[in-house]
Amino acid sequence: MYNLNSQPKSNMKKTNSLTYAMALACMAFVATAALHAQADTPKTTTALQQWWNGKSALADWFGLGYPLKDCGLSVTGSAKQGYYGQVVGGLPNEPKSNWAAEVKVRALYDFAKLFGIEGLTLESNWRYREIDGSQDTPYTALEAGTAGASGMFNPNHMSSGLGMRIMTQVLQWQSDKTKDPRFMINLGWENPYEQFLQQPLSKMFENNAIESNKGIGGQAGAGIPVWNGTKYVTYVTTPVPWTSSYAAWGGTLRVKPSASTYLQSGLYLAISGFNGVQTAAWNPSQVYPYTKVDPSYLGKIRPAGYSQVGTVNANGQTTGKTTRSGYVVPTQNNHGFNFQGAGSFKPNGDGGLYAQNGLYNVNEFGWTPKLGPDKLEGRYAIGSYVWGQNNTSFTPTTYVVGATKPTAFSQNSVIWGLYLQGDQRLYAVKEDAPTAPSMGGKNAVAETRIPSKEKGLHMFNMCTFTPPQNNAIPFYFQTGLVYKGLVPKRDADSCGVALAAGFYSSYYNQYIDSQNQALKKAYNGYNVTAANTVSNTPPTAYIPHFTSTEVVEGFYNVQITKWAVIKPYAQWIVNPGGNGVCANELVMGASAKVLF
Repeated sequence: MYNLNSQPKSNMKKTNSLTYAMALACMAFVATAALHAQADTPKTTTALQQWWNGKSALADWFGLGYPLKDCGLSVTGSAKQGYYGQVVGGLPNEPKSNWAAEVKVRALYDFAKLFGIEGLTLESNWRYREIDGSQDTPYTALEAGTAGASGMFNPNHMSSGLGMRIMTQVLQWQSDKTKDPRFMINLGWENPYEQFLQQPLSKMFENNAIESNKGIGGQAGAGIPVWNGTKYVTYVTTPVPWTSSYAAWGGTLRVKPSASTYLQSGLYLAISGFNGVQTAAWNPSQVYPYTKVDPSYLGKIRPAGYSQVGTVNANGQTTGKTTRSGYVVPTQNNHGFNFQGAGSFKPNGDGGLYAQNGLYNVNEFGWTPKLGPDKLEGRYAIGSYVWGQNNTSFTPTTYVVGATKPTAFSQNSVIWGLYLQGDQRLYAVKEDAPTAPSMGGKNAVAETRIPSKEKGLHMFNMCTFTPPQNNAIPFYFQTGLVYKGLVPKRDADSCGVALAAGFYSSYYNQYIDSQNQALKKAYNGYNVTAANTVSNTPPTAYIPHFTSTEVVEGFYNVQITKWAVIKPYAQWIVNPGGNGVCANELVMGASAKVLF
């Protein structure tokens, strides 16, 4: 962990890491045993074997699940532990590895069981997350971003909304009990992330861009610089919350005009500060050495709300301690209980969250064909979103030196974007069909081969666009392949590889140039690009242009039982920070997950 009073990690945290390592080692041992326990299955099974071959690590909640289901209530969940190790590259003077844990619980009540109301359900979701033993301290949580990548390309997708968190609470009615009903409507504490742009194969990866963010929102906005009489402060704007940690009041309607097409639309409250404690590693103005500092600070993360390191002498050494500035850190961990929405905007002279309650709208039209003689499933969709929060563009970019009032800026009441999705099963492995019994003891019917329901090659693709005048990363795409059942006699295993890339806005670079000019002229002694810092000493180095960031990830998912998996993975991240200040890096690790 890094904070401004850097100390060695406690023995407790070392013990936590050792415990995590032992847990993964035990899971690996169990996996090895499982791989060799396939043959010579006895005709009778013990209770232990029934549990091992069952669908839940808790044996359907120790048997309580069966009477609960008779009353209409089903409870399921999962627990995941992941390790993220940076092999090469990244930031100097920062930790090179971290652990992340996540537990989810889902309760679903079916009103048909006791009340006879067909199609009506009530769903409640809860989650707990922690990183390397900490679940609520933002500066400890920075360990989630040791790789130095921007928040979008964080190697760890489990780094937002830490601690215990209330998730979606939804009342839903659908016309039939299938997974793809002809009509569906739901209302409650909702998250469009859970209902739109559904791409299950991408969830098998670890990088935040591929698994979660998918370029939605493009890290919107530059913030609004405001002169408070002595210095400039920046009112922070909020990106589009395409994340599992968001929830707000709203509703979703979905209809199927035909058997292979659907149309759905959702309208929700736009709430700022949605993610709780933010653990994205850094932004360009939060990492040394954009200021000449002591070598021990080189590459370190500068948390939001802290001023730069004290006085720098002729040798580049610092004197005095870094202290907390008057800047108000806008995003706090509300654990999902922010039912009232965003607070009113009250300028306090030190900056803050520039946000009001607004509307959040997502729409999607999709086609789900079954192509060819093997009826290979596909999903093709086009979607749009509107995030109704105040924001600013990267134009105009000229800041007047010596001004005593806010300079002109272009304000937007919404951020919008488009996305395209194209997922397709490319190949289905042929399997022997069950041999039909013969008539009257005569010759058996010849065996036939039919397409497997799961085994084969699957592909997923998607891209997003949002206006480059208002978003730092207006263009993003990802593409991937997943093969299920590649290894003989390991039909439930899967392996995959994916590529994701985000491209920065030329308007954003023009904005940076204008900031560099202001710095060069020591504009009022304040670095207006460093939105989260207050300094009386202008930096001696300027932020370089941004180009693009790419990540390639591969994994092999070992299905131990129906309820337990282990997945080793590797990520290669090119230009993690987007502006060349962070070396390309290799991140490797493994995760273990159980269902209960």
